[in-house]
Amino acid sequence: MAEEKNTNATPANILTQEQDELLDLYIQKLDSFFEELKQAEKTEVAIETQHLKRILSKSS
Repeated sequence: MAEEKNTNATPANILTQEQDELLDLYIQKLDSFFEELKQAEKTEVAIETQHLKRILSKSS
């Protein structure tokens, strides 16, 4: 029992420094993409809202 293995232990560095840098860059690009996507959705909603307002004002 003195030689129990710690199955929860993880190595300090799983990735090489280059792989870690590439992963960071990929995550930054992905974050940027999702921010642009959210902004595009907001713009689309604003345009559709204006369009619906015009339709409603013409029918009144």
